[in-house]
Amino acid sequence: MRVNESKFRRWEIYSGKTIRAPVIVRIDGKNFHRVTRECGMKKPFDKRFHRGMVKASEKIMTETGLNISLAYTMSDEASFLFLKDEHLPFRGRIEKILSVIPSYASAYIQNYLRENFSYNGLVSFDARIVKVQSLLEAVEYFSWRCSEAFRNFLNSYAQEIIGRKEAYGLKGREIVRKLFLRGFNIQEAEEWQRYGTIIYWGKIEKEGLNPITGEKVTARRRRIHLASFDIASMHGKRRLKDIISRCSR
Repeated sequence: MRVNESKFRRWEIYSGKTIRAPVIVRIDGKNFHRVTRECGMKKPFDKRFHRGMVKASEKIMTETGLNISLAYTMSDEASFLFLKDEHLPFRGRIEKILSVIPSYASAYIQNYLRENFSYNGLVSFDARIVKVQSLLEAVEYFSWRCSEAFRNFLNSYAQEIIGRKEAYGLKGREIVRKLFLRGFNIQEAEEWQRYGTIIYWGKIEKEGLNPITGEKVTARRRRIHLASFDIASMHGKRRLKDIISRCSR
């Protein structure tokens, strides 16, 4: 008896849903508070873990065949920007995009934690689609995530230095003042702790020789760049807008 395959395909109710660019895909670690505790990570921030999130983002951008222009990571989350329709994998099929990207991240971080923290537990990421309509909205989105990173930075140091109970309910300026009185100047903290890290494609010029004529030539190559700065500031927004504009060329 021939199976009516089309009937079962119709049961896959989300498989045909698609999205148009520009699109941001954000992944978030599931229950990473437990993971960081069991790994014995440094508080309030562990540079090795952040390096792992940066490397995972780089790998997804360079080794998966996905045409991602820019990524941003802070804490246990990462956001990936697809600028153009032709950049979207699987013809923009949401179900595919939301399963493949967190799968890559989970696999990489799983191995990274095993190698760097001797962690043998399981890790996973979920994912969501963030539909932006323009370059300006993309900048606003990353500015918002950067603001969340800074709030997380303040609260983490407040709980570690001031104390959970005393820091509860304090406003940002109060936290900064109390931290300063206890000998911690937030401006001296590394920028990745305050603002997260941007991973993006940039172009470099490389000099070489024309093998036929022997003349010096300059070639332009794409390379991954990293940057940490306050995207939420006016200057930071302009800088990020310029980075994204150059990524789209």
